[in-house]
Amino acid sequence: MKKLTRSILIRKFLHILTAIIPISYIFLNRFSLVLSLGILGISAVIIDLLRLKVDSIGNFFSLHFGKLFWEREKHTLTGATHYVVSAFLSIYLFEKWIAIAVLLFLSLGDTAAHLIGVKWGRISFNSEKTIEGSVACLVICIGISILLPHPSIIVLISGSIVASLIEFLPLGIDDNLTLPLVAGVAMEILTKI
Repeated sequence: MKKLTRSILIRKFLHILTAIIPISYIFLNRFSLVLSLGILGISAVIIDLLRLKVDSIGNFFSLHFGKLFWEREKHTLTGATHYVVSAFLSIYLFEKWIAIAVLLFLSLGDTAAHLIGVKWGRISFNSEKTIEGSVACLVICIGISILLPHPSIIVLISGSIVASLIEFLPLGIDDNLTLPLVAGVAMEILTKI
């Protein structure tokens, strides 16, 4: 189990700051946000690949940002890159309020899951993820759902449950990518029923 080190707290603070993207979507048009995130996403993937393949670039990132990387990110794309790609895909693929919901679930719910899970989590199943952390994620996601005007509360609560399950399950894929996309697909399907 990880400890709440200064590096992890900085990382989680930055994760909370990503809520600016869905909040800005309330006020900005879809095209400008998709375009911006598309450019940012492509840039993030290229920079990450260069970091992994070019030693001098990798050494630069290691020296300046190495403490913020999870161990697995030293050999794969970072969570930040996964986040930007999932934000782009969420806004591109989903109805506006579903995209806003799932990106807030990720920014705030996933952060709560980690912080609560590390600090107070005791029950886990073959993973670093804990039941307590996932319950914290669910509570935050439901709180977000109550505040959003669309879609229906049933769809939002269902999305909250799916997001919390995806956060908990050790799928082997970064949950910065899977959480919003799986929850968003579930919510889109429910709105069509």
